[in-house]
Amino acid sequence: MYIPRSLDLRILEFITDRTPNKNVLLVEGARQVGKSSLVLQALEKCKRKYFAFNLEKETLLRSVIDDCEEFNEFNQVLKDRVGFDGDSGYVLFIDEAQESRKLGRFVRFMKEEWRNSTVILTGSTLSRLFRDDVRYPVGRVQKITLWPFSFSEFLKALGKENASDEIYKGKTDISSKRHQYLLELYDLFLITGGLPEIVIAHANGKGFETMLDQLIADYENDFLRIFGENDIDIVKSCFKSVANFVGFPSKNTSVIPSPSTPQNARINDIFSRLESWHLLIKAEQKGPSAEANHSYLPKRYMFDTGILRRLRESAWPSISVIRTLSSAARIPLGGALENQCAIDISRFNEKVFGWKKYSSGCEIDFIVKKNNMSVPVECKASLKFDRKHIRGLLDYMSEYNVGTGILVSLAPYQRIDVSEKGKIINIPAYMLEALDRFS
Repeated sequence: MYIPRSLDLRILEFITDRTPNKNVLLVEGARQVGKSSLVLQALEKCKRKYFAFNLEKETLLRSVIDDCEEFNEFNQVLKDRVGFDGDSGYVLFIDEAQESRKLGRFVRFMKEEWRNSTVILTGSTLSRLFRDDVRYPVGRVQKITLWPFSFSEFLKALGKENASDEIYKGKTDISSKRHQYLLELYDLFLITGGLPEIVIAHANGKGFETMLDQLIADYENDFLRIFGENDIDIVKSCFKSVANFVGFPSKNTSVIPSPSTPQNARINDIFSRLESWHLLIKAEQKGPSAEANHSYLPKRYMFDTGILRRLRESAWPSISVIRTLSSAARIPLGGALENQCAIDISRFNEKVFGWKKYSSGCEIDFIVKKNNMSVPVECKASLKFDRKHIRGLLDYMSEYNVGTGILVSLAPYQRIDVSEKGKIINIPAYMLEALDRFS
């Protein structure tokens, strides 16, 4: 069952575009976020003839491609093996493209030599496509990153079309009872996460916790295959570090206590790879000076909040958006909410970063680029609006003469005028994916 995605139209427009020598499209994203389904459903709709194959499954074809030294050889292999002619104007879709050692070096020629064809490459670790000996084809590719289900997509999977439409459009005139209903659904979303297979299983009444555990084990097997046995413990520790300290500065000492210089370098390399594969989101912390930008440690977030919570809360009682009222018990919920905010902001900002005025405090969770303006965004897992939650926003707005600040909370939508400084908009967390619709 395919659940419509917000990127459907963008993919369809790319496929139907007949511009000569157009760029190769790279569809990136973690394993199991739905990349293959996204492309295949668009190919079925567009009515153009296409050729599709998966290099993880079709190992013989991958081997033949890796024997090619020149683009002409690769071109001939496609004609002989799969019937694709680069001069025909057809669509070529290669899934798990990074499994080939040689394919990356041919990407630039797909644009230059195939005048009327459309090429789409997908993969869960697509940065591996351009290995150390392959120059990145600048100006010849364009990228789309697919993240797990947004809340509106999650609601579609549950069959709640009306609620999904309200969220997608950023509806603000929501009654108190409706707000409570949406919070209950959002609570479920923060527990389940947005991976399509998990969400659909839950919608069909199947236990998703076991499926999450199996998916985490599958990721670990991927890491073992790519990193090898020597580094797998560090990889797993990197994930646990992010899960346990989400919302706090990311320190290598939370991965390995007192790491040696070589271990530090290896941790940094593994973090960098996991970020390039969209399994982790890195948020650099900016400051009021270049020196501060350099000195502040980044924050890191998990690509799916369901996996985050499964890793960090397995031994804890269930924490609810609505029913857990103790401030101490809600602290982990704040980290989960901030993690989901990082994912939602990543949907429309290629890079995520926060801001700190001082090393000891006065920070903003996220700074969002919107209409060439920097908009401060603060996350609070509070059911009611409290003016103490906006102190940092007001400070940033005053410091940089910014007219709008965003508070993401579990309270109903509210707009607060703050005299000559501008306005604060309290957006319910379940509505954050529609941030671009708020001014």
